[in-house]
Amino acid sequence: MDHRTAPDDAPTPLVAPRRHRGVPAPLAALLVGAARPLFRVHLELYRREMASSIFPRDERAPLIAGPRPERLAFIGSVAVSGLGVLSHGMTTSSQTAARVADRRGRGLSWSELTSPVLTMHTAATMPSLTTEGADVVVVLLGIADVLAATSATSWEADLRLLVDRVRQEAGPEVGVVVAELPPMAEFRPIPPVARRLITAQIARLDAASRRVAADDDAVTVVPFPSWSLDGLYVQELFSWASMHRKWAEALAPGVVAALEAVDDRRAAPTRRHRAASALAGAVATELAGLASEVGAGDPAPVRRRARRRAARAAAGSLSAS
Repeated sequence: MDHRTAPDDAPTPLVAPRRHRGVPAPLAALLVGAARPLFRVHLELYRREMASSIFPRDERAPLIAGPRPERLAFIGSVAVSGLGVLSHGMTTSSQTAARVADRRGRGLSWSELTSPVLTMHTAATMPSLTTEGADVVVVLLGIADVLAATSATSWEADLRLLVDRVRQEAGPEVGVVVAELPPMAEFRPIPPVARRLITAQIARLDAASRRVAADDDAVTVVPFPSWSLDGLYVQELFSWASMHRKWAEALAPGVVAALEAVDDRRAAPTRRHRAASALAGAVATELAGLASEVGAGDPAPVRRRARRRAARAAAGSLSAS
């Protein structure tokens, strides 16, 4: 794609967020379905806008040196492609990675699967997700899905498929962090009806993501940060660089928590093995000590003592683990 150049922090108008009454989910589904032709128009305009927008011109540098390096994989659209900035170091994905590496005190590398118009279905059905070796996969999709009027049912099914495919590539212990959608209706002035439809569509897709996370302990959903952006509202200018930074600030703690959960899942088999070994050793020691007592006195009390001591040894080993 041919991306035109402009200053790094190229500003675009931002309107102040407005309060909207929530649209009930069933009604929202009907309205979005009826408005599909309108959504298609907005999607085509979005595609044309992306073809002439500002994106990074430098080479990616997806590596942070450090001890015991970890690996992330980012799957996303404009947050990963870097809409509105000229350096890959300013993208949401790169800034998230830098914050995670700093918090963890470890090295970090990452992969990126991205296109400004990438949808959940397209990502889930790609031949490869480039997630091999990843400890955590971060998903930042949905903008194109909102404009394509993707149904919540389709989004949920494709997200579940994406998670399954991530596990096939990266392994069963991998964590998945799903970012909720940004408030697209606030990016530029649009008619009130379109604003409410887009806001309702965002809410539907975010709710579907939360359902997937509720069914899977390895999947977490991170809300989009507060849309205050240091008070830059009406009559002010909004920089995409600020959005990438704010989004990374919100995502990084969720990614760190996901990495900690991966550590716990990977350590669980080792803990179980150690507990089993300790149990077997304690029981064997008790039985060996009792062996010398056999033959002295009534064997029945000896057997009862053996059972009691073996039970105490087992309980002690389990509590210690």
